[in-house]
Amino acid sequence: MASAPTSAVMQTVAIGSVYIAVSASLISFNKYLMQPGLFPHALFLTTVHMTVTSAMSLLLYAVAPSLFPSMPKARQEYKTVLKYIAPLGALFALALYCSNSAYLYSSVAFLQFCKEGNVAMVFAMSCALGLQVFSWKKVAILSVVVAGCLLCAHGEIQFVWMGFLLQITSQLAESSKNIIGEIVMTGAGLKLDVLTFVAFQAPCSLLPLLAAAVFNYTPDVGHDFRASWPLLLLNASNAFLLNVMIALTLKKLSTLAFGIIGLVKDIIIVTSSFLVFGAPISHMQFVGFSVTIAGIALWGRLKMQEQEEAAGEKDALLPGSKQAASDDAEKATNDTAKEAKEAS
Repeated sequence: MASAPTSAVMQTVAIGSVYIAVSASLISFNKYLMQPGLFPHALFLTTVHMTVTSAMSLLLYAVAPSLFPSMPKARQEYKTVLKYIAPLGALFALALYCSNSAYLYSSVAFLQFCKEGNVAMVFAMSCALGLQVFSWKKVAILSVVVAGCLLCAHGEIQFVWMGFLLQITSQLAESSKNIIGEIVMTGAGLKLDVLTFVAFQAPCSLLPLLAAAVFNYTPDVGHDFRASWPLLLLNASNAFLLNVMIALTLKKLSTLAFGIIGLVKDIIIVTSSFLVFGAPISHMQFVGFSVTIAGIALWGRLKMQEQEEAAGEKDALLPGSKQAASDDAEKATNDTAKEAKEAS
């Protein structure tokens, strides 16, 4: 019995470490590629990401179909799957395009400060859709997060409105995608596994990107692609791995673990932005980021309390009624995981 907790901890550390490394490396890699003289074409960079992800998903399925256990059912019910994933794919494409475009105007650190507001966005949207229960206590905690984000934005030394607006648009699309993705991953009667989810999502994101790329192609894009294609291929492979890791993290980790990993990831990304790219961080931003981290920690504690209460109610029920409570506890866990996601 003692080996079970140890195994769970090792799984959390392993998944969390890989997720942090892949996410932080991709953000820094994208910022590097978007510099003038390399490949400063956000639309085409995003298109390359989704092309490689789609191809790798199909290749992996052809070689090892056992890794896609829910694919047969998904193919049988493809209309239901596409009903959810088609809009998700379009939102994901928009989120990636705007996020990559923002690197042209703003520092990695500033963009990461903005991303901390995702948890408040997801909560507000979930309440509007009836997926979350509104409470003033939650609003108070999320107000701390939002206040910290506003301090970070106000303290930005090289503030550019275009970069800020692109990032906010990306976050709105990302938050919407996460809500739909959570429904697909754990609800709607689908129960898609990680790789099946990615295999359906990538082509749905690729189609609108290809259409936009055709109308926006210029000779400079082709020239820069030929000069940088090895880096682009490596970068796109990193993006494919991140897609898988995001889905795996949401599926496997508890809310507390996901929250802690998210905080560590944010700190690493901001620190690397300062050390690698020399992005200036003002005193006000340092204070704002600290306030935001504290708010997110409080939010994670509140969600853990809700799960403990749900577990206590389950234990108090008669044996024949435990399954219903278990379902309620699982739903609470899924909701909090959905709220905790950032994009990454």
